[in-house]
Amino acid sequence: MLILTPTPLQTAAERAFFAELASWDTGSGVRGAVMASLPVVEGPMNRRQADAVLFVPEGLAVVRVVEVERRSGVVTASPEGAWTIGSGDGPGDVVQLAGGGSTPLEGLMRAGMQAAVTLRAAGLEPGRIARLTVLTGAVTGIVPADGDLGEGDQVAVLDQQSLLLGVARAARHAGTDNPRLWTTADVRAGIEALGVAGRTPSVEELNGEGFPYSPYVLRRQELLTPAALNAAPPRFAPHPFSPPEPLAPPAAPQQRTPPLVDPAAAARVAAAAVQAQEDAERSDAGQVAEATRHTQDVRTYRPVEPAGQTQTQALTPDRAPVEESRGLEDSGGLGGLFGSTPTVEAAPQPRRELPPELRPRASAAGSVAPTRSTSTVPPRGGSAAGADTSGRRRALLVAAALVVVAALVTVVVVLVGGRDGAADAPLAGPSSSAAPDAVPAGPAPGDTEVVDGTTFTLEATTTEDSCADHAYGAVADFFARSDCTSLARSLWSAEVDGRPAVVSRADVTMPDADLAAALVTLADTDGSGNVNDLLREGTGYPGGPERLSSSREYASRPQDAVATIVETSYVGERGSTEELDALASAALALGSN
Repeated sequence: MLILTPTPLQTAAERAFFAELASWDTGSGVRGAVMASLPVVEGPMNRRQADAVLFVPEGLAVVRVVEVERRSGVVTASPEGAWTIGSGDGPGDVVQLAGGGSTPLEGLMRAGMQAAVTLRAAGLEPGRIARLTVLTGAVTGIVPADGDLGEGDQVAVLDQQSLLLGVARAARHAGTDNPRLWTTADVRAGIEALGVAGRTPSVEELNGEGFPYSPYVLRRQELLTPAALNAAPPRFAPHPFSPPEPLAPPAAPQQRTPPLVDPAAAARVAAAAVQAQEDAERSDAGQVAEATRHTQDVRTYRPVEPAGQTQTQALTPDRAPVEESRGLEDSGGLGGLFGSTPTVEAAPQPRRELPPELRPRASAAGSVAPTRSTSTVPPRGGSAAGADTSGRRRALLVAAALVVVAALVTVVVVLVGGRDGAADAPLAGPSSSAAPDAVPAGPAPGDTEVVDGTTFTLEATTTEDSCADHAYGAVADFFARSDCTSLARSLWSAEVDGRPAVVSRADVTMPDADLAAALVTLADTDGSGNVNDLLREGTGYPGGPERLSSSREYASRPQDAVATIVETSYVGERGSTEELDALASAALALGSN
């Protein structure tokens, strides 16, 4: 460990602390780090808040070295309230620290915030800043034994093993969600920005302490955000040569509403109708052929269609077998289409025999007398039957086509609706009773939800379309560059082991999943600010606190394009931080039941 003491040490505790570190070897053989003396004072009485700053490759920590006065024994440290000293079997007397006070945590918190602000003003992003307290004097032990108070607060005694454990835990806290290690250039720039007097360590010395070499300062916000995105595990990693996924991948069978019309059945009905009509026309055609078989010179006249039928005749060619069975050409010309010209005689045509299956059945008369007519009125007999039959055939074809089209449209609507996740939605039509106000509303104050055996009661909720005015610190700067699309915040009340607690939850919807992950990474960084909870903006509830306490617990989760941030704290009487942390983690699941 490399130590820097540019100015004379002022207290006995500082001198004892740096003397212990000086007995260690430099380099990363014992612990790669840089400990620089940096007194931080505050107020008119110049009360000491911190004594040194610790640089490790994972991050940095502020250090307070204090001497326990008047008593000897085991110090019981806690994140809230005064520390005590006694035999260690139970509560002892309030500890008296040199320089005043019974706990150094508040001063260390302010010193850490001051260091974060100073580094950001110099263009460096510190990330999470840990806090390490070193106790000197007649201290025989600490409670908890590992010195971990949670939320980055560590306690150690003046012993190599205890100090190494405290430095290691501080490094672990500072390195949480840290996308990039501190490099040699970063440490040199940070020491200069914090105002550590004296010489600056050389690149070789810092490289020997385990800091990766870089000639450039990399701990800048614009460089850390891409690093955070690259460090995050990929959500989708398709093989570059894998075939593209189908639009509708195979899934488990689901209950879908069957089509109103079976396409296969509709096609069969239409085909049967056409076949029946063709059979009837073949029968009529056979009778006409029998009548014309004895006629050598047959002159055919195309009747004029009545009004209302000529346009249909022109658009739909008459393919009736009646014309084919006669073996005659249509000589009506324009007159045959529009019915406005006199009839024209057709040239004689040779007689053509019909195949056996189309020949007419024997009639009682044995034959049908040929019919000639020069009138424009359809003659009685085979021609009228052919015209009526052709009209019926066209009507049946149109009806069958409409049935098939309706079936196909229904199939397409069902398939497209199922692919878009709307297979269960009612079909549009007069019988649909869905209305816009039928959409279920969200939870309302007073609603409860049980998660992991804990009952959460919704106390207040708000929604906004922008996050620009609802955040602070570096998170507010993040929203100034990339604003959210919606912000839903809520306050919930719950009980932890019989103690009331408040839960603040913020669901931030970003334009895409990458920005949501970047927001969570930034919010997880200690001292980077956060989304304003409703208490911070003056929205509370009866029986709730005015603000979240400093011993709050935190949890976050990115899920697709939504970043969820939860903060919890006790209301009134304090309890276990582990149970409060579990409450924050459980609150991430609110709304998923």
